Amino acid sequence: MGFFDELSDSIVNTTKDLGKMAQNAGDMTKLQYDKKVKEAELTKLYEKLGKKYYDEHKDEDDEKIKEITAVILRIKEISDDIMQLKGGKACPKCGALVKDGTKFCSSCGEKIDDIFEE
Repeated sequence: MGFFDELSDSIVNTTKDLGKMAQNAGDMTKLQYDKKVKEAELTKLYEKLGKKYYDEHKDEDDEKIKEITAVILRIKEISDDIMQLKGGKACPKCGALVKDGTKFCSSCGEKIDDIFEE
């Protein structure tokens, strides 16, 4: 076998090796992406299950349930404060900002019945 035949075989083998490495890298990337997607899906399922459990047990005298309820109430207070700073209140149906004096929500069309009178 001559020098050029050996060189040709070496180039072909190197090209095959590089192709295999590129495919492996592509496969690895795809598997890592698939794993991240499934982990995000699992997190959402856990959240749904936790929300369902909370909804079913929110009237029970449990410390963790009370903690969650307190955080929910605080989030609502903060949201109300934000709406007030923006010059309105939250729509009772969709939660969008409803400016003072507005008769209908611009987001969902809900009729606003004196939500500004307290």
